[in-house]
Amino acid sequence: MNSPFFSIDNRLLAVADQAQQEAEAVFKNIDEITEYNQQKVLASFIENRVSESHFVSTTGYGYGDRGRDTLDAVFAKAMGAEDALVRHSIVSGTHAITVALFGILRPGDTLMTVTGAPYDTLEEVIGQDDSHGRHTDMGSLRDFGIRFLQVELDAHGYPDLPRISFELKTVKPKVVHIQRSRGYNTRPSLSVADIKKIVDVVRRQSPDSIVFVDNCYGEFVERDEPTAAGADLMAGSLIKNPGGGIADNGGY
Repeated sequence: MNSPFFSIDNRLLAVADQAQQEAEAVFKNIDEITEYNQQKVLASFIENRVSESHFVSTTGYGYGDRGRDTLDAVFAKAMGAEDALVRHSIVSGTHAITVALFGILRPGDTLMTVTGAPYDTLEEVIGQDDSHGRHTDMGSLRDFGIRFLQVELDAHGYPDLPRISFELKTVKPKVVHIQRSRGYNTRPSLSVADIKKIVDVVRRQSPDSIVFVDNCYGEFVERDEPTAAGADLMAGSLIKNPGGGIADNGGY
């Protein structure tokens, strides 16, 4: 790099060049993942024969809405899932997670989160006491008789696999909740490989448990999604990665 227009110290320019060279492999990997996922999504559109007719608006109850049904199919294929529910009426990731949890949990079941405390926005959904010690039960999972167990992360901020194994063997929870993103904490986010380690423990100790992944911020950052690691169900927001930063709302 040279600087014909500004008086920038050559030593600083050399440092910039070195940093660029050191990061080149990382940037190349990101570009390859981007291209792979772009082709994956385009292939899903082609396989599901998306055409102009799928963008025609409908009224009333939406019976026979080919666009909606096809969007679900496109999303499912791109995410490596059997099926999908993609709606603009889901207003956020928390909303999508709530829909998923209320759909698979019943009174007397246990929800076990294995990645420490979930997002603060889920406190009222789960029915935990909030940060001020107030009960937030009304309409929550706890209000419907669903128990909650939280397994803390290890000293390095990663899932504590031995502890998870012990709790799974003891509790046999209906749902194992994995939060992929670090959220508002400083712990590392989880890769698909990290998620697979958890799934493997679940399958050994409590094979009937449903593995649910909060995939917010995790979509398309790798070649595979949590479904490739054996996750049964995942949810996320279209406001984030899938919406490309331009969607005002929506979730899956």
